[in-house]
Amino acid sequence: MLYPNRLQSVLMYDTRVDRLEAVMRDFLRIEGMRSGLHFHLSEQNPGRFYRLYGGTEELMVTLEYMNGPCDQRHFEGPLASPYTGMVTPDIRSRIARTYGHVILEVSHGVMAGVEDKPEIAAMFEAIGRPRSGATREQFERRLAVLTLLTRIAIDHAMPCALHWTQSGLLLGGEVFEHIAAGDSVPGPLHIHPQLFGPRAAPGDTPLAGIRTFGARHWLGREIIVEPSVLPWTANFETILAFLNVAMAPGGYVIPDGDTFGPEDRSLSYRVLHHDEGAMIGEIDPSPADMPLYELVPLKHLAHGFVSLEHVPDDRVIEPGAFPLDIMPAGQDEKMALANEWFQKRKLAEGIGGRFWNHSLASAIFSSWP
Repeated sequence: MLYPNRLQSVLMYDTRVDRLEAVMRDFLRIEGMRSGLHFHLSEQNPGRFYRLYGGTEELMVTLEYMNGPCDQRHFEGPLASPYTGMVTPDIRSRIARTYGHVILEVSHGVMAGVEDKPEIAAMFEAIGRPRSGATREQFERRLAVLTLLTRIAIDHAMPCALHWTQSGLLLGGEVFEHIAAGDSVPGPLHIHPQLFGPRAAPGDTPLAGIRTFGARHWLGREIIVEPSVLPWTANFETILAFLNVAMAPGGYVIPDGDTFGPEDRSLSYRVLHHDEGAMIGEIDPSPADMPLYELVPLKHLAHGFVSLEHVPDDRVIEPGAFPLDIMPAGQDEKMALANEWFQKRKLAEGIGGRFWNHSLASAIFSSWP
């Protein structure tokens, strides 16, 4: 779902925590200075529960402390992700020793948690009424408020583990502070790199692919990179760059079959658009469970990687300088091709970059001796 309304973080502690009211009051003070939003304390159970409502933005914030550990069934997905074990190797023992937990929640509107249900969302769509908080700006506002609230809670009491539900991240509180420190949205806090790949034979280098969780909240699709000899961290950086291109002012999703990369051409990836049910994966194709964007590595000079499909840079033709021998014969077709490239160049220049199209470059390369 684009722009989910009800966002939560769950902070788990191995001792009793009695700082909830102090967290609430620090949040009111800091957010008030930051945005000027005034919250009304609409409901409270001192030390256990607080509900705040910012009427001018219809923004609702709740803080709740609960004795006892969380239901570990909520963590089955995150615990199955290799990334979870990488960033916090002892995460299972941390969860096992949980004494109590704090649930922080941010939403828009008075029907938060109800409007996100598929049947209710469909009803709102049928009557032409938008869901509360159904814009990207409101979604990113909720993320910013929840991040601030979570960091304030950590300042008061460091949790042994933390669950950021928007992207399904499960990690140590100290790791959250590191990941949440950047200003990029979407960034590493919002995109969970779920790693996968074949079991490596003895002596072979493991190949790791990435399937994201969280990109759908901006693009309506997740992003996948099939298992590759490249380090997964390099591919994850490219995934974040792809998102930044799409989300930047004047940005756009790279068209199907085209490539993107920095102007210095130090790396290049092809972008493929897959519908739900499309068979993807070269080694063991399987139907996509939802629409996906696939990034295919073609070149990454920092890691000495060049794919057989990569078109050498000296064979690339810049837009507006097409060799006549590869142009279509018909005048209308020539005009259509030139217009297509003009539009793509405008898009790229709109975000301060230059665009290079792999599909055309491939045609050029194959036509030359």
